[in-house]
Amino acid sequence: WRASAEAFLARLSPRERVILAHIAKGLSNAEIAAQLAISEKTVRNHVSSLFEKLGVNSRAQAIVLAHEKGFAG
Repeated sequence: WRASAEAFLARLSPRERVILAHIAKGLSNAEIAAQLAISEKTVRNHVSSLFEKLGVNSRAQAIVLAHEKGFAG
């Protein structure tokens, strides 16, 4: 389990981990941008990269995968 979670996180940049944690909390791109003091476009770019690295197509899939891998944010 631990190795699986570490391998899961190793795919992501530190910023992508933060974005995933916010997505898992149900925050929108606009809310994430406001909390991190970055543009909404930057958040969209991170989300796109995150989805590609995880092989998912939606926020819901990303959240499920994160929970399955034990990622708590």
